[in-house]
Amino acid sequence: MGKPASVNASDLFAGAGKSQQVFQLKGRIEELEAEIAQLKAGDLGADERIELEAKIQTLIAELSEKQGVKIIAFEQITRNPLQPRLIFTKADQEAFANILRLEGQLEPVLLIELTQQNRDQLTAYAQQGLFDLNQPLFNINAAYLLFDGERRWRAGQIAELEGLKSVILPVRESLDLLELQSKAASTSLHQKALHKLELAQFLVMQISHRYPSARSLLEDAPELAYPRALNAFMSRMKRARRTAEIAQITTADREVQLRWLSEVENEVERAVLDVLLSHQQNPASIFRHIFPLLKLPDDLKQAAWDEGLDAEKLLALNQLNAKALKRSEDEAKVVRAGVIQEAIASGWSAEDIRRRAKELLVESNPEVAAEHPKVPKELSGLEKADFSKMKAEELQLCQQLLSRRLNEVKRLLKASSELS
Repeated sequence: MGKPASVNASDLFAGAGKSQQVFQLKGRIEELEAEIAQLKAGDLGADERIELEAKIQTLIAELSEKQGVKIIAFEQITRNPLQPRLIFTKADQEAFANILRLEGQLEPVLLIELTQQNRDQLTAYAQQGLFDLNQPLFNINAAYLLFDGERRWRAGQIAELEGLKSVILPVRESLDLLELQSKAASTSLHQKALHKLELAQFLVMQISHRYPSARSLLEDAPELAYPRALNAFMSRMKRARRTAEIAQITTADREVQLRWLSEVENEVERAVLDVLLSHQQNPASIFRHIFPLLKLPDDLKQAAWDEGLDAEKLLALNQLNAKALKRSEDEAKVVRAGVIQEAIASGWSAEDIRRRAKELLVESNPEVAAEHPKVPKELSGLEKADFSKMKAEELQLCQQLLSRRLNEVKRLLKASSELS
């Protein structure tokens, strides 16, 4: 299936903002769109954010006045399977549903009218393995695709509203929905609003979308192959003592980045790096903190979607894996589910979860206690130090300091052994 003709996503988003062509409208609406785009393109302070929100509200009012607000049945609307935001916790949805019951829906959602070209495009993306056509809450035959307002759409159904107040955004040509996702995500990335697991899955989808030739070279699923490719690249940089380049190239201008990327011979590695850099994501940070989340078991990913558990808590829970517990995977899931319930009910921190996980591991395997001896108070700070957040020069200084202290420990141990 050929790729439908598309509107350039840069025309839909200036910086990270929506542009005039989305709405195909004139006059005041175009002026507002230009102002919103200009605001979103910069680093926003508190005053600018207030101004931006006010302009967005004015835009919705202008659209509502020009086109009218329609009540659209929930079943005619489908969520956008390509949007980066995935986490809508049960508690948040219930709370928002209560607000909708009391106050009604004050702000309309923004919908894209689904054309056959859009449906063909979504089908093609699904065939490429970018998402599952049969995923919950997605209906390719729906009349409208959510552009903005999934939280209201979800909570409105819980509140049993008759329909959803909506403004329809007519698009006369087929949109490149994944390019639109990329631009929309830039706003969330800039505001650091995405969960780390959402970011990981978004990046994997964007790599496959932008580089189908690299995708065709993979022997494993993208969520396994792309982290492996990044691992191989980072290992080579470490051996060549070039890791300091990574931070520098992340903040370099695009021309410099592209010249640097041209020297990367492996096509898959180059594809991964290009997408990361284009979103100003440090490859070293993605390698250490983001891509490892893709290997989490499905029940922990579901805990992120349903309960909003952050990455640190998910990794703490992942200590309770089948191998460590010496149980079957199904039994390990039951154990993790119990800890998740305890953690949510008691408001546990990641440290609390790690402590509970250690207790359970010791119960299942007493040898764990021997493998994890109690750390003396004097060393607790060193044990908890997060070296991954240090700059290269800080790591070098740390290495020198630890090396000196290690030599001192060796001398003391030698002296002790000679006395005994």
